[in-house]
Amino acid sequence: MVQTLSQSEFDKRVMRLRLMLLIIWGSTTFCAAFFARDFNFTVLDKPFGFWMAAQGSLLIFLAITWVYALLVNRWERQTQTETSTAS
Repeated sequence: MVQTLSQSEFDKRVMRLRLMLLIIWGSTTFCAAFFARDFNFTVLDKPFGFWMAAQGSLLIFLAITWVYALLVNRWERQTQTETSTAS
């Protein structure tokens, strides 16, 4: 059984998701770049700080975008199911 969502519940979930993903994005972008010199191990023959600044942050951003799209699409379908059955 699929749980239906009201529009207000959908809006609350989306705002919470945005806040959580924004915190993850900010901490990944700024903390990793700030502490890059403290990461002394290597990944694929490059220092981890260089890798995180060059590719890691981009991969994290793509993962954040994918998670946001996946969850919001699922929640939208649940919201639309409720509105279509109410008509």
